[in-house]
Amino acid sequence: MDNKDPLNHVLITAIQHLPIGIFWKDIEGQYLGCNKHCLALFDLPSEEFIIGKTDAQLEPAFKQKVLPNEVLYQTDQEALKHGRSVIAKTMTMETIYGEGQFEITKIPLKNRAGQIVGLLGIAVDVSSKFRSEQKLQEKTALLNSIFDALPDFVIYKDMQGRIVECNRAALKLAKKKKSDVIGKTIEQVLPESTAKVSLGYDTQLKENYKSANYKMEFSLAGRDVYVDVHKHPVIQNDKLVGTVSISRDIKERRITLQKIDTLTKQDQLTNLFNRTTFLQKLDNIAPNSEWGMLLIDIKKLGHINSHHGTDIGDQVLFYVSEVIKKIAPKNACLARIQGDRFAILSNTVGSTQQLNSLCSALANKLNKQIAIQGRVIDLVICIGAANYPYSIQNTKQLLTCSEQALIRARKQPEQSYSLFDPVLEARSEAERRLIEDLKVAIKNKNIDLYYQPIIDSKTKAVLGVEALARWHHPEKGLIMPIKFIALAEKNNLIGQLGDVVLEKACQQLALWRKDNLDIFIAVNLSPIQFNDPQLVSKIKHYIEYYNIPAQRLELEVTESALMESNRTAEHMLEELIKLGIRLSIDDFGTGYCSLSYLKNMPAHKLKIDKSFVDELELDKTTTAITRSVISLARELNITVTAEGIEEQSQMKWLQEQQCDQLQGYLFSRPLPSDKFCLWYKKHYATHNNMTYLQQTETRLSMPVL
Repeated sequence: MDNKDPLNHVLITAIQHLPIGIFWKDIEGQYLGCNKHCLALFDLPSEEFIIGKTDAQLEPAFKQKVLPNEVLYQTDQEALKHGRSVIAKTMTMETIYGEGQFEITKIPLKNRAGQIVGLLGIAVDVSSKFRSEQKLQEKTALLNSIFDALPDFVIYKDMQGRIVECNRAALKLAKKKKSDVIGKTIEQVLPESTAKVSLGYDTQLKENYKSANYKMEFSLAGRDVYVDVHKHPVIQNDKLVGTVSISRDIKERRITLQKIDTLTKQDQLTNLFNRTTFLQKLDNIAPNSEWGMLLIDIKKLGHINSHHGTDIGDQVLFYVSEVIKKIAPKNACLARIQGDRFAILSNTVGSTQQLNSLCSALANKLNKQIAIQGRVIDLVICIGAANYPYSIQNTKQLLTCSEQALIRARKQPEQSYSLFDPVLEARSEAERRLIEDLKVAIKNKNIDLYYQPIIDSKTKAVLGVEALARWHHPEKGLIMPIKFIALAEKNNLIGQLGDVVLEKACQQLALWRKDNLDIFIAVNLSPIQFNDPQLVSKIKHYIEYYNIPAQRLELEVTESALMESNRTAEHMLEELIKLGIRLSIDDFGTGYCSLSYLKNMPAHKLKIDKSFVDELELDKTTTAITRSVISLARELNITVTAEGIEEQSQMKWLQEQQCDQLQGYLFSRPLPSDKFCLWYKKHYATHNNMTYLQQTETRLSMPVL
């Protein structure tokens, strides 16, 4: 082609920028050129690189890409031989974009004399089209599978009433092959009377284009059928083109429903009412009478089933139901409302005294060992009860309040039954809400830290602080640690709470160091945290993330937690000490830590508990123990901190005994970070002339973490 021809130049420019691969060869298979898209597809350096080369010579440049070379060569030969275009559809080729499907067209190039002088190749990426066709085929196959798998009888008819399609269930019902019914009318397949009904609905549907639903009973191929028919119009381009009937055989269902109707009112094992019937009766009781309700729960029924078998478990249930029948008041509504739970509803046990009496009688009769098939079963039950109108204001609350009483009874193993008490339940509900709020606070890290200074007993300099958790509830204000920490421990939240405190302490330490406040922070570790296998990695992360020196972080572990720890926890503690973390044994002297254990444990500090400090010089034994602990620690080169100091006399005695560090209200209460900073600046400037808190102030109690 003459590149100087303006038209040729336009064509070449267009070809170069087309988003499809275009290339051209001579009759020997040597490349004469290609467009930019073709080069990009196969990561080839330039058009000059391929000119004069065959596919075989270019193969190394394709970098082991999977290409259908043989098939492409055949299309070349076919186009050259027959002098016509050849299209190779959905060829799989690997390009720089990964594997894709291409439609490749080979067009013979002829000179003005009509002789074939080469080939033009056009590679069009049809991957999306290929995937769409695949998905369509898969969807069609899926729909056909679903259509044939449907248990309902489906028949599609055209406007002339001829059967166009039907599924396997319909053929099985008629005991015919598809070739026997396709193209036939409904009169040729169904009994005359049945076909007449069907045609009547067809006519109605053709008139109003509305779906129809009806039931029919007939015999077909020796089978009695009772079907529920749904007939729908099939509309294309706003034009009715046929009808589809979906019929479900409901004969067995009708029989089953009849059986179910006879069983819905009672539990089959015990012949008591079932839950549904019981709830209906509960809804219909008269509010102008006194009512008592009991829930009887069999404890560990699952254990009985797993260890003795479900047959024994069923006999236990039957035994309990028989006892309930004998003891319950006459005309009481008795029910088994759950697998291991029974209910009694009566208007003759409305008073608290009557309810107590019935609960006691049932507990005495059922909490015992019973023999079933030669096996001794420890039968244990618990009962929750409520009465109207004495403990509740609405009969609708009988079940809910009985369940709450039952929950309370299950938590109190020393007693077998509990009556609903609105005051106790209000407290329990308040506690439940507080627990949920605490979970949210921990999750959102809305736990504040207060800091209590730790003083050098000789120089009065502030060496560090103990981080203490505080929770400011959005509605209730400050919740004291003695309350929310107990809640956290009881509800398995103490580990998460401890993690929040630990991270916030590290964060605060980093902030103080930026302000040139170089002190240590002591953080209490709960036993849950102490036994957490991820503790070392967490602390490593905090130290690295907040860029703090490990020796400025002090972990306080209680004496009892150390003694109860396993070998894994001890190894983890050694890892922390290797990091440079300082270990402090908290509440020393209150537990049972042996001296040999202390010798082997590389602790940096002992903390003398406040209970010892309170009795200094008042109790000879306490004074002697405290003096011995300080002396022992000095011999072992372990720092001693005395906490809970509230009086100057306590401080002076501890100084005389060479106790290293002091902590308590005498110096400062726990303070939020901003107030601590103000206190620290003032103290740092005047610590040699410290003015201690007055005794009246030190008597105020403030529980700490």
